[in-house]
Amino acid sequence: MEPETLHTKWEVFLMNSNLATEESMSGTQLESFKNYLRRTVEQMHTKQQQQVYASSSSSFVTPKKAALKNRQQPSSRMNYDSVMDLDVDMASSDFPSPSSKLFALRKNVAETEESLNGSLATRPGPPVKSGTDHRNTVNLVVGVKPYRYMFEKITEKAEALDDRIDAFAAIFKKKYPDTDFYNPAYPSQALVTVIGRICSDANEGKSNERSLMLETSRMIGGGSRVRIDVSEVTSFSFFPGQVVVLTGINSSGSVFNVTAVHEIPALPMAAASPLELQEIHYRKLGGQPVKIVTAAGPYTLNDNLLFEPFAALMDHVNKERPDILLLMGPFVPSNHPAIQTGNIDMSPEAYFSKFISSKLAQHQEKYPKEMQILLVPSLQDVIHETIVMPQPGFEHQRALGLPLGTYCLPNPVQFTVNEMVFAVNTTDVLFHLSGDEVARNPQNTDRMGRLSKYLMQQRNLHPVYPGLATGPESAIDYNQFDLLDLRVCPDVLIVPSKLRQFAKTVDNVVVVNPHHLSKGQAGGMFAMMTIHPLPESELEDAAMMMDDEDEQSMTMHHFVFKRCRVDLKRV
Repeated sequence: MEPETLHTKWEVFLMNSNLATEESMSGTQLESFKNYLRRTVEQMHTKQQQQVYASSSSSFVTPKKAALKNRQQPSSRMNYDSVMDLDVDMASSDFPSPSSKLFALRKNVAETEESLNGSLATRPGPPVKSGTDHRNTVNLVVGVKPYRYMFEKITEKAEALDDRIDAFAAIFKKKYPDTDFYNPAYPSQALVTVIGRICSDANEGKSNERSLMLETSRMIGGGSRVRIDVSEVTSFSFFPGQVVVLTGINSSGSVFNVTAVHEIPALPMAAASPLELQEIHYRKLGGQPVKIVTAAGPYTLNDNLLFEPFAALMDHVNKERPDILLLMGPFVPSNHPAIQTGNIDMSPEAYFSKFISSKLAQHQEKYPKEMQILLVPSLQDVIHETIVMPQPGFEHQRALGLPLGTYCLPNPVQFTVNEMVFAVNTTDVLFHLSGDEVARNPQNTDRMGRLSKYLMQQRNLHPVYPGLATGPESAIDYNQFDLLDLRVCPDVLIVPSKLRQFAKTVDNVVVVNPHHLSKGQAGGMFAMMTIHPLPESELEDAAMMMDDEDEQSMTMHHFVFKRCRVDLKRV
């Protein structure tokens, strides 16, 4: 029996018996606890549910959402060493459900639903290794250290939002030096250029054209807010939180009439020297493609905690033998019915260790130093202490049973695999943008591509503020808001969403929505990426064009969008 399971049962026994947590266990109490465990096992096997209530005189109350409470504050430690030797076989109460049987009989297993660059080949089987170390190098672009949240002041939040507007003003003026920004709330009979953040006065319901407003920074416009009229603009697309540059007239002082919407300069693309790319692609990787499998939780069906979809994913991983396995939360979701009702027979961490870590460890033991595992948490993860963005990576890797060499990344995260830059946000930012967008005849008619492009245009992995569709599942600590900013335009952007899965190229960026590995009581989707090296002749030609002075300064784009195949598959 796992120590975490015993710990949970011991806490319940204490509550039911009105015992203090710091008390040691006497012989009589030990016998009572053993009898309690035996009764619990018998009830599990007969599929009976048991509610445990503390008496009104006790200072302990068994919460209906016990797991959620544990997520926010650690339970006090106690002396239960005397019961560690109990020889009790704790069976799981999660017997196969009707949906488990249907999942086992599912059709179209690992069938490809959609592909990007389908003409490119996939890499069959494992990579050919030339040494004992991993083939690929993974590095963080931006790290997130643990911090104290829920101490955010309104003034600090306003300052963070102001700084964002001022930063975009500097970016725009760097490209267009003759630009002068004016206060949009001041009356003017001449055309002026203004910059600010889109907001809405619609307290209820979706934002619309009539509810649009523009808020300036304190430095540029004194923090004023003015209604904007977009009736003269033939094409636009806005969302709350978007920083925009507009031209127009405010003749009355109450409404700014927009005549033009300007595009903010794009982020620079990631680049590297031809010699560096040649070294990575042909010396280190031997000219072989890099294979990446990525999936987003939930990893279990919503009527049990048996994690069958994750087991099915690992069967595919064992077959495909990828270089990188990128797993995105939630792993043990806080909104799972069993977690919400407290109908669990072990701690959430024990579920993770038993059903997820064990599968990962088995693969790593069978194929040592072949695959690197990357984990990105979610705000819905009950096993994570931080419930706002940005989230640090998972701590206590040993307690979670993770195999050595697992990378626990923050959320959102920017990281590199060799030369390639990846950006990931496990919060459903596409859904939030979709629910709050106001558009008329947008230039980009591909809605999913347009929503994805907002992240590159706004240089941020979650630019929505505040938005109707957002809520606790997208809470942000604005003292740390700059950690969500993109440092460079990524080669690959991965944004799991409940919206339909897709893989497409948006402004030379490969954007992937792998959907979720499970959908209610059915299996979902995952993505497999095969990224080929640049042609060696192309790299040699670029290297020959350099002289000694250019060797350190000359760079070329990675062109991942041309050499990356993405297959969206059923689990």
